[in-house]
Amino acid sequence: MPKKMTIVSGAALLLLTAIVAVLLSVTANGRASAPSRVSVYLPERGEILTMSYSRFLAGCVTGLTNGEILADEALTAIAAAEHSRAMYALSVKKGFENMGADFTVGADFPFTDGDNDERVTNAVRAAEKLLLTLDGEPIYAQMCGISSGRTDDCPPVSPSVALPCDIGAEGFESRTAFTTEEVRRTLHKSGTISPDCSEWFANAVCADTGTLLYIEFNGERITGAALKQAFGLRSVAVTVEYTEDKFRFTCLGLGENKGMSINAADFMAKNGSTAEEILRTFYSGAELEKH
Repeated sequence: MPKKMTIVSGAALLLLTAIVAVLLSVTANGRASAPSRVSVYLPERGEILTMSYSRFLAGCVTGLTNGEILADEALTAIAAAEHSRAMYALSVKKGFENMGADFTVGADFPFTDGDNDERVTNAVRAAEKLLLTLDGEPIYAQMCGISSGRTDDCPPVSPSVALPCDIGAEGFESRTAFTTEEVRRTLHKSGTISPDCSEWFANAVCADTGTLLYIEFNGERITGAALKQAFGLRSVAVTVEYTEDKFRFTCLGLGENKGMSINAADFMAKNGSTAEEILRTFYSGAELEKH
């Protein structure tokens, strides 16, 4: 009888161990855990670097802020948003993306290789304890340098936010001019084109935030984001005018006009807002988890 009880108890113990293991696995999968080290593809150098995740985040924050001196709480908020974006990227990565690396240096992850300011390092250390999630999963936390004065509505995570502090900020407005030949060479793909250059662009449709949703070029629609990329413009809040034989683009803000404005985050921090308050302002539709 005692021997039989020992066998039953052993089986029960094994079953209990298996249940605990499953529960731990589910918990671990439900809670995003940052890797200790990551690989990063640098397109300009054609090489892959391996580094600590913290170093990677710090390099991205330095790239996002262009090395400018921002308030500590703003740096932490930016680092937390970038941490959430990185965790999202890792969660959806498929196949042989990024040349086999975890990340590729670019607009989302503007990693700057080199020594980082101690304040940036401290901000990353604090940010790694914060994570923006939706339904338990990391979010793609969008950011822009300066908004047009109001960010675009991006449900369910980032509703539109009025930011009068961005209007008139340094770099808020920019103007660029291109010759008719430069525009034709960049945008004209096929078919005939009107000899009257003033007819090339027409029927612009903008959001109430100023973001160009689309404009017709030679009868075909092109989005503000595509126009920004094609001509290297500073913002998607862009207007086009043809004068004196040139096309003149006027942009308001810096970036895609979505999510958190880095300039506004710094303004808020300098006026007493904490990193958590800043994040909740721009990502009010997400949960802010603390680890």
